[in-house]
Amino acid sequence: MSEPLFQSLEDAVVVAETNLLDTQVAVETLRAELDQFTRLHQIQLGPLYSRLDELDALTAETEAAMTGDPEAIRRAVEARAKVAGEDPLLFPADDAAGDAEDGDADAPRPPREESAANGTDAAADPDAPVRPSKTAQRLYRELARRSHPDLVQDPTEIARRSAFITRVNAAYEKDDLAGLQKLSEEWSLAASGPAPDAPQREMWLRNRLIWLRAKQAELSLERQTLMENPMADVLAAYQYDSLTALRSISEQLYTAIQERETLLNALIGS
Repeated sequence: MSEPLFQSLEDAVVVAETNLLDTQVAVETLRAELDQFTRLHQIQLGPLYSRLDELDALTAETEAAMTGDPEAIRRAVEARAKVAGEDPLLFPADDAAGDAEDGDADAPRPPREESAANGTDAAADPDAPVRPSKTAQRLYRELARRSHPDLVQDPTEIARRSAFITRVNAAYEKDDLAGLQKLSEEWSLAASGPAPDAPQREMWLRNRLIWLRAKQAELSLERQTLMENPMADVLAAYQYDSLTALRSISEQLYTAIQERETLLNALIGS
């Protein structure tokens, strides 16, 4: 193989490695954002959703008691079952951003089962950053470039790197800059195996390029799956500003609650 073609193959592998790591950072960042935003969403807005459901049930039950209409009774039964958690809560994607003007409260809700499971852990650190800082992203990118298991194919080295990158991911999700720095220093003391030398290098490069592109496709699919999460629609609607999103949704819910209370009071007083 001529030197220019060999160098071209080397360059293609470097580009594929860079693309893979960039996608890995994007996937891990998005996953961290979604996990933390979902927990904060439940902590801050869960009680408002519960209050809204209770008002809907009381209103439906009042209307059923006043009219005796079978359809009104059916609605009352369904509303009360929703409060009891017997019906699954949906994530309406079309109303992700909400509409403050008309008091629409159909913003995404975490499932009740998830709320119960995650509420304690989330409440322990409600002020945790939703998006890892730029410094954390830079440190993570550097560590991933040097240590990520997707960059090797030897089973022993993959296992070693997988254990290490698990710790890196945990520190990254917490925006733990000191932890990431210590991990960087730790990895600097470890030795990594070199790539094969010629004449096997050409075949190694070709196989590696195929493998890297396959991993890139897998990560791209994983990122697309994360983007289909309704919470991702909410964050995107607010330019990934979680605080603005939470504040806006809470305002919509408070408006809806006030409207429901007004309606219920009017029914009881009529």
